Amino acid sequence: MKKNRKMLIKVLVALAGITLTVAILFFTPLWGTAILVCALSAMGCYELLVPTGVCKKPVPVVVCLLTAAAVPWLRYFNAAETGTLLLSLCLLVFAFGYFAATGQYHESKKTAYLFLAAVIFPVFFSLLLPVSGGDNGRRLALIPFIAAWSADTCAQFGGKLFGKHKLAPHISPNKTVEGFCCGLAGGMVGMAIYGLVIHMMGRSVPWLSLLCFGLLGAALAAVGDLFFSYIKREHGIKDFASFMPEHGGILDRFDSVVFVIPLLYVYLRFFTLA
Repeated sequence: MKKNRKMLIKVLVALAGITLTVAILFFTPLWGTAILVCALSAMGCYELLVPTGVCKKPVPVVVCLLTAAAVPWLRYFNAAETGTLLLSLCLLVFAFGYFAATGQYHESKKTAYLFLAAVIFPVFFSLLLPVSGGDNGRRLALIPFIAAWSADTCAQFGGKLFGKHKLAPHISPNKTVEGFCCGLAGGMVGMAIYGLVIHMMGRSVPWLSLLCFGLLGAALAAVGDLFFSYIKREHGIKDFASFMPEHGGILDRFDSVVFVIPLLYVYLRFFTLA
């Protein structure tokens, strides 16, 4: 009974989160997407630094949060290249000055985490903005979420039903090769369903391109999932946060999407998806 209750809560929270994400991406102006990306970037930055214990001092945490929140707005105002470069330089100078001033002389790894949390992943998230602002942007912005989450769902259930061979036992003991293969199929199925919806709207569908992206997106979604699992295992935590019942934090739910968004940005330079 308790297990069924947890599953029900997990499903309801997932549906609520998906509905909110789709509503923002599809029905609000571009600034609505910018606010979403800003929130994801800042919350993800916090989760990478504080719950992991990488950085507990308020000053560097606040600086990193402000940097992570600023990156999407630089993209929104078409100042991403120069602005992000200057932010990176300022963050590097700050990290060096702060750690030197506080006598922390062995913090090169921590500095790398600061950049990962405050710059790299916000840059990945912010690439959703040029996608959303382009032709057919509202529909295209949904693609990384569909590919990643359909892959995650099929990988999870496929692993439970068919899983026998461990995929990466030292990082995530529950993930299996069979689950990974089901996830690849799930990414393609998700894109196929997306294509059917587009077709019902009376638009032409590049089926081969869609299915190929579903396959590639599912593979990168699995890489993103394993990457963040590696960070959690390294720091001995189960979830990055606990504000979403039965799901954890932002990075626990968007870990796979982070890697699929930049793939979509590059993919659209060469292929058509909608």
